[in-house]
Formats: sequence, structure tokens, C-alpha cells
Amino acid sequence: MEVFEIWLFVLSLLFFVLGAFGAIFFSRRAKWANFLAHSSALIGGLLGAAAAWLVLSTKQSISVTAWTIMSDIVLRFRVDMLSAFFLFVISLLTVAVSLYSIGYVTEYYEKKPVGLLGSGFNIFLLSMVAVVTVDNSVSFLIAWELMSLISFFLVMFEHEKPEIRKAGYVYVVMTHFGTVFIILSFLTLFFFTNRLDFQSFTQAASDLPTSVKNMIFLMSLIGFGTKAGIIPLHVWLPRAHPAAPSHVSALMSAVMIKTAVYGLLRVSYDFLGDGTSWWGAVVLGIGVISAALGILFGVAENDMKRFLAFSSAENIGIIFMGLGASLLFRSYHEPLLGALALTALLYHVLNHAIFKGLLFMGAGSVLYATHTKNINELGGLIRQMPWTASLFLIGGMSLAALPPFNGFISEWATFQSLLHLSFSLDHPVWKTAGGLAAAALGLTGAFVAGSVVKHFGTAFLALPRTPRAAHVKEVPIAMRLGMMILAFGTLILGMWPGFVLHMTNRIVESYFHKSLTGRAMLYVPFQHSSESISLGGVLVILLFLSTLILISLRASVGKSNNRFDETWNCGTPILPSMEYTGTSYSHPVLMIFKRLYGIERSVDVQGEYAYYPKRIRHRLKTESMIESKLYRPLIHGTVLLSQRLRAIQSGNLQSYLAYMIITLIVLLLWIR
Repeated sequence: MEVFEIWLFVLSLLFFVLGAFGAIFFSRRAKWANFLAHSSALIGGLLGAAAAWLVLSTKQSISVTAWTIMSDIVLRFRVDMLSAFFLFVISLLTVAVSLYSIGYVTEYYEKKPVGLLGSGFNIFLLSMVAVVTVDNSVSFLIAWELMSLISFFLVMFEHEKPEIRKAGYVYVVMTHFGTVFIILSFLTLFFFTNRLDFQSFTQAASDLPTSVKNMIFLMSLIGFGTKAGIIPLHVWLPRAHPAAPSHVSALMSAVMIKTAVYGLLRVSYDFLGDGTSWWGAVVLGIGVISAALGILFGVAENDMKRFLAFSSAENIGIIFMGLGASLLFRSYHEPLLGALALTALLYHVLNHAIFKGLLFMGAGSVLYATHTKNINELGGLIRQMPWTASLFLIGGMSLAALPPFNGFISEWATFQSLLHLSFSLDHPVWKTAGGLAAAALGLTGAFVAGSVVKHFGTAFLALPRTPRAAHVKEVPIAMRLGMMILAFGTLILGMWPGFVLHMTNRIVESYFHKSLTGRAMLYVPFQHSSESISLGGVLVILLFLSTLILISLRASVGKSNNRFDETWNCGTPILPSMEYTGTSYSHPVLMIFKRLYGIERSVDVQGEYAYYPKRIRHRLKTESMIESKLYRPLIHGTVLLSQRLRAIQSGNLQSYLAYMIITLIVLLLWIR
């Protein structure tokens, strides 16, 4: 059986390689390149998902040695329980996005090199699979750098646009900033173990000094947190995700940022072993900030893809809340509660991948049909694009954590974990922190729901605001099928959580020696507690009362006598200019948090008479305070320092020799 799983995994990698080279070979025939690249990726995704599922089902890891580079540096793929889960997430999204891409990439025929795009798409998938399956630090860094560079080139695919080039530059700088800290953490582990493989790091965890563990944890948090897009290290995310082609955006937001979650889990639970409680407190605090600020920034956006990018920062914050709670429970030796929090974060990793992939593909479908992402230029799309509208709405309801969609169950499990911080830990600090974090999660959910209403209502409902919105057609069938796969997944994972627990329990048991059932996730605190509350029972009671109220109203009032007609508008026709825009919808929130947004407001009145103007233009310009108050001074200081350092470039050979001698003396003293 193990041999069969190995072959499935190897064939998956080979199909990605086939898609990469095949797309280049047929680069002059766009249709052939498109079909070969994405059909190969689709088959590779199916095989990878099957291999991951078998590993999780049988609890048997698989290992494949590809290349012995040096004695201690071996390119080996090892799929254990944690790797298999993330491999399953990547492979599942690969299947849906590859099918979607067959239709979406037709937009670039005769415009852009489709063969290069298809080849980069497959290499990108291969690099992400390698990141979560290699078992050597050098191999990991090579795969990580390949993933970063290939995604950079994909972001820059439409490089002729200035805003695309700027987004790519910010992305490549930030991703390498994070990589520096990951390299430093691995070098520190190598210094104490004198080995490069992950197994040696895990075995030496108990021998590491506490101060060294703390240093490695902080470096890993910064390094992987940058790729994950946590605030304030998120500045690349709302630029790069909208700039990339939409099928690439779906992969970047749905699965690429999750490789950072995998890396942080691997370091925190395997390489460092037991940690102190402040690790969990720091991660929990970062999660709360990222979730709250991420969605507040998203509320202000009228660009569909930028809103979804900020929403990714918000959902990464929710995942970090679960990770922080899990680390706290682990430090206080609460295995059952730690298992619940770890299950919640893993569940949300899968759920976010599914509904965010669906939403990015929905936004890509709107862009494909209308050639704009600005919701203020849309409206009424539900009439011409009913499939896209329905599927986008399903993704939006899951993003807003509305039952019975999958976003609800994982956010509920996270909420339950945060409540346990207050109920189950005796320390007053954690009781307060748990309550505040739970309240922040609830507030975040309210803003997410409002944002979904804003974007769906403005883009798909009411009257078309522009001619391009009035004359659109539904997207090709391949794009709709790709979205349908993920829409179906939101329902399955929301209604049958046991399907996910079958996978997550394999991981949870290895760290906490506990497993959960779907029933355990429906109680606060748990069923065996005398004060437990059954969520299922509450829902049944609410459903019964709602039905009883409706029956009573129907019996007492009778059938409705309402007549549907056109909306009355004082005798004048209703025009698109009378509709709410995205800006007007979010205006109250912008005013409440104007210090956060850095709003510049201007009113332009046009007309001969002051009290009866012909036109009034109200403009709001927002600018992130994080960028203006943190990054701009930092960049300015770096530039000034660089200018000062230029003074040593005198062109004098004697000065350069003096620099070399001084450096050599310092190094010799350091070695001594």
C-alpha cells in the first residue's frame, strides 16, 4: 500500500513537470499550451490529493529520495501527517483552479505568452508542494525561494502596467525580508545540532536552551509571518494579489500564504518542542490585530480583489488566534483544549483556502466579463451572470461565517477555543485575553458580513452603472465548473465536519495525544461539563420557535395582499446615479475610523447658483496609517543611511585595502 501512495505522489510531481515543459514546447500554439498546462496540473492535483488522503487514512508516512546533493544535503520528499494535510489543501485547490484556468487564460490569447504563463503556473504548484514535503532545511529554502521568485514573475505577468511593476517590486522586497529571518532561524538550529535535516532538529528540541528557543521562535514568526501577510507585515499582500492574473491570485491567497502557516507549525511544534506561555500570547495578539485591522482596511476598498486580499490578512489573523490559543493551552498542559484550538486553526486553513479560492475566481470572472474590478463601475450583473453571482454569493456567505457554510464551523471552533481561555485557565490575564479575543472575533465577523453585502450588492444588484456592466455575458463553462467544485466544498465541509476531523485528528493526536469528534465541537465548554451549552440544541430550539411564529402569523393575518410594482420616485425615473456606491456604503465606517484610514476629503461644487448646483463631487482618498507612519519613515531612514555609507566609496585603493584588513582582524578576533 505504501508503494502505491509513493507512486501517486511521484506521478503528481511528474505531471506538474510535464505541464511546465509542455506549455513551453507548444508556446506558439496558445490553445495547445493552455490545455496541456492546465490539464496536466489538474491531473497532478488529483493524484496529489489521493496520495495525501491515503497517508492521512493509513497513518503511514512516505519518503522519496530524489537527489543526494552532498553528504548532508539530500533532496528528499517526506510526507508525514502535517505535510499530508497541507498537500491535500494545495492539491484540492489545484484541481479547481486548473479547471477554471482553461477558460480564464483564453483572455490572453494573441495578447500575452500563454505558454510562459502555463509553465510558471505548474512550477509554482510544484514549488508549493515541495515546500510542505521536503525534510531538509537547505531543500526547504531552495523550494521557498523558487516559490517566491516564480510567484513574483506571475505577479509581473502584465508588467507593461506601472502599478503592476510597483506591486511586484514591493512583493519581492518583502518576501526576501521574511526569507532572511527564516534562514537565520535555520542557521541557529544548525549551529546547535550540526545537522541540516528536519528530523535532527526535532530530536534536538529538548536540548536547546530556552533563550535560543525564544530567539528561533521570534525569527520564525517574523519570517513566516511576512509571507502569511500578518499586519503590519502585510503591505505586499493588497498589491500583489490584485496585480496577478486571477487564477494565480486564487492560488496565492488560498494556498501560498498557508505554506507560511505550515512552516510556523513545523518550527513551533516539532523543532522547538514545549514553549513558554508568552509565545501563545504574542501569536494571539498578532492574530487579533491582523483580523480586526485587515477587515477594517478591506471595508474601505472598492476594488474586489484588493478587498479579498485584505480579507486574507483578516483570515490569517483568525488562524493565528487558533495557533496562539493552542500554544497557550500546550504551555499550561491542557491537551484536550490544545487539541481543540489546533483543530480549529487547521480546519480554518482548509476552509479559507476553499472559500477564498472561490471568491477570487468569482472576482476574476467579473474582471473577465467587464474588464474592471471597481464595483462602482458595475451593478446589475446578476441578470447577465447568474451563475457567477450565485457562486460568488456562496463564497461571500462562507467568508461571513454564515451557517451552513464551512466558514461558520471553523470560526465557531476558534471562538470556542478563545472562550476556553476565559473558562478553563485560572490566570486572570488569560481570562481577560480570551474574552477580548472572542469579542474581537465577533466584531470582525460583523464587519466581514457588511463588506460582503457591500461588494455583492454594489456589483451584482440594482441597475448597471456603466455600459460595460450592461452588456456582459456569462463566463465559459470551464470557469463555472471550477467555481462549482469549491462552492460544493463549502457546503460539504460546513455540514459534515467529521470529514475534516478525520484528517486533522491524525495531526492533533501526534502533538496532544487527543482526538476530537464532531459532537465535541458543538459544546461550550464540553459535553461532560455541568455548565455545557449545546449549539445543536440551541439551533433546534430557534428553528422550532421561528416556525411556530410564522405559523401563528399566517393563521392570524392570512395571506399577503401586497402587489409588486415599480419603486415610486416622485414621478421621475430611477437612474443608476441614484444608487448607493461602494464608497457611500462604507462612508460611516470610514468616518468612524478616519484616523486609521488617513482620509483626505474634498467636495467640488459645479454650477452657477450656490444653493442649486448642477453637480456635486464628493471625493474620499484613503491612505493606510501603517504605511505612512511606519514604512515611509523606515524607507526614508534607510535611504539617508545608505547615502551616508556612500562616503566610504571614495575610489581610493588604499582605503579599500584598509577596510579589508580591518574586517580580517575583526573576524580573527571573533573566531578566537
